[in-house]
Amino acid sequence: MPKKRNTRLPAIKQLPSGAYHAKVYSHTDADGKRRYESFTSYDYNAVLLEVAQFKADKKREKIEGAKKSPTLGEAMTEFVSMKTGVLSPTTLRLYQGFAKNHFDDLRNTPIEKITPAQIQVEINKISITRSPKTVRNLHGFLSSVFSIYRPDFTFATTLPQKKKSEITVPTEEDVKRLFEISVGSDLEIPILLAACCGLRRSEICAIKWSNIDFVRNTISINHAVVINDKNDFVEKTTKTAAGTRTIRMFPLVSDALKTYKETHPDTGDYIAPRPNIISNQFPRLLKKHDLPHYRFHDLRHYTVSVMLSLNIPKKYIADYVGHESENMIDKVYGHIMASKKTSVEDQMQEYFCKFLSK
Repeated sequence: MPKKRNTRLPAIKQLPSGAYHAKVYSHTDADGKRRYESFTSYDYNAVLLEVAQFKADKKREKIEGAKKSPTLGEAMTEFVSMKTGVLSPTTLRLYQGFAKNHFDDLRNTPIEKITPAQIQVEINKISITRSPKTVRNLHGFLSSVFSIYRPDFTFATTLPQKKKSEITVPTEEDVKRLFEISVGSDLEIPILLAACCGLRRSEICAIKWSNIDFVRNTISINHAVVINDKNDFVEKTTKTAAGTRTIRMFPLVSDALKTYKETHPDTGDYIAPRPNIISNQFPRLLKKHDLPHYRFHDLRHYTVSVMLSLNIPKKYIADYVGHESENMIDKVYGHIMASKKTSVEDQMQEYFCKFLSK
């Protein structure tokens, strides 16, 4: 009978030749087949020792493998994957692009071995071809990845100086002209809602006729249409909590919506076309009628500039256009505020000149 001993190791059997033999599981190959390592000796204790040593080595390899630092490329990919359920479709798509298209020289480096100096070199190279805003977004993404995989690691990277973006605001004459030439077209309603209500393109494209209350004369904004990581248009919640809001329609907007609905009975649930249609047709409309080049988003700036010129409180402006705080009004529309300040100072100077001359 083969000789057996009560151990936690695989059974060691004695062959007819008298030698002792043990077979130990090693791994499963690429084809799904289990592979084993064999140990044979006429010395039972020698086989026992080899089997014990083999299993101890496998256990150590498993532990070391679990502790092995992922490469930066692996860490970035895993980070995006673990955030899939909580990121907006737009941010997820942005992060996937960051993970796939940047930090090539560090991609295959274990994240535990990356130094602040290497990160600075990468940021310097990216800064040559990318805007300061993009570089800062990439650096923020990288910081988030390191906060998961190396929480104790800090790097004080020097980033390119922010460039103050100049906001283009359409003139009143151009907006009037846009209203005239878009009547009856797919762009009529989007242009009105952007220029008169300050709505974002993504918000306009998510509004359904059920969000329009012609009795109370209001529009409820609670969703946005964006592109996801598969390049499909999907509906999500608004950009921020402040973006979910209900605004009052002006007669101009209300009348246009009623007329459009009557003359376009087959528009479906949504009041506007998809975002790509707006983006494609808007510049063509401008070019066709010899109007200055504006982004569709600049119509939203026109709304804010009108509200500022009417001395409407910044808090109300922020609520109306869906900013989280009035600080955003100062940040985004500071140059408009500056010119308005000059106008106010001129009025004060005129007042005191008249007052002191009496």
